[in-house]
Amino acid sequence: MRKKVLIHAMMCSAIVLVMCSCAPENQEQDFAMTESIEASAEVVNINPPDISQIRSICELATLECYYHNVAKSVKEKGSGLLHIGEVERVFWIEYSGVAKLGIDMSKVAMELDGDQVRITIPKAALLGLSDYSFTEDSYISSDDGLNKNPITAENQTEAVAAANEDIRKLFESDHTMLMRAQDRAKKLIENYINQLSELSGRDYKIEWIYENDNMEDR
Repeated sequence: MRKKVLIHAMMCSAIVLVMCSCAPENQEQDFAMTESIEASAEVVNINPPDISQIRSICELATLECYYHNVAKSVKEKGSGLLHIGEVERVFWIEYSGVAKLGIDMSKVAMELDGDQVRITIPKAALLGLSDYSFTEDSYISSDDGLNKNPITAENQTEAVAAANEDIRKLFESDHTMLMRAQDRAKKLIENYINQLSELSGRDYKIEWIYENDNMEDR
């Protein structure tokens, strides 16, 4: 991935005038400029590591995981006189969505001490589930009761919401995927710091500080 590094260049030029000749006594003096040389020098100033850049990198490092799920539900028959003759109905809906795993940017911090760059980074977390899309595969049991027990749009929405909660718990407990998301952010940050080292001639060293300092977070 490309990182933007601001390089401020200041150009300076020097004109060197050489060779002025002096005529012998009683002769007309002849001053001649025989050569003009223009020289330019480029002075490059590289900004040190920037916390705003690091947080932007964490945002770009978000890992997107596509999932396919089935929402299943049962609509019980009602009770009371108004629901006499209703039957229990079963339905399921297939749908797809995207889970986003990454680093909470607000929890990323940086401390610069000479060439030592201390970066505080939390472990990755589920940042959210994107809008899902339904597939054509679905099932709704027949309504053959004497009294109708319809499957409403609200019933379907509730079923998908419950299924998504299970998906959420699944990703939140998937330590392998969370570690991949954290490692992805760390790798991109390392690339950014290494590029600054090469451009500035400084040997920046990264020290990782974990928000919850235990082995699971590493």
